[in-house]
Amino acid sequence: MAQNNGDLFSNIGQTSKILKIFTIRFFNEHKNTNISFNEFDIIHSLKNNPNIHQRGLAKILFRGTANLSKDLNSLEKKNLIKRVVDVKNNRMVKRIQLTDLGNKLYDNIGKIFETYAKSLENLYTEEEYKLFNSYLERLKNKLTESVDIVFE
Repeated sequence: MAQNNGDLFSNIGQTSKILKIFTIRFFNEHKNTNISFNEFDIIHSLKNNPNIHQRGLAKILFRGTANLSKDLNSLEKKNLIKRVVDVKNNRMVKRIQLTDLGNKLYDNIGKIFETYAKSLENLYTEEEYKLFNSYLERLKNKLTESVDIVFE
């Protein structure tokens, strides 16, 4: 079977860009809060990775630690996150946690995104969705093995 990976990767790249633009616009139109989309992205990542440290969070978000620090400081001032000192391998590590206010904000904004996601449910059958997701996960994992991403 002939494969045209150029078209596939181009399609994935274009879809990713469109999805990001759409998501940011959707977020900005429907949010009822004073946080940016990047800050919400951090809150979302913290909800799914509790007690992560800054370097780990930067890796998940594909951002540099210095760039991420600005948004973390902003979220901390808004009492949406807190940094907790922990010891790992005899070294002090600052873990980042959502506050109760951060969890509440995530739940409220999450409901907005859930409503939109439900409107797309009819696009694929449950089996197609599972297959599609597994294909993307496999591709992401393979690409992650092949690419050395350095965060500053």
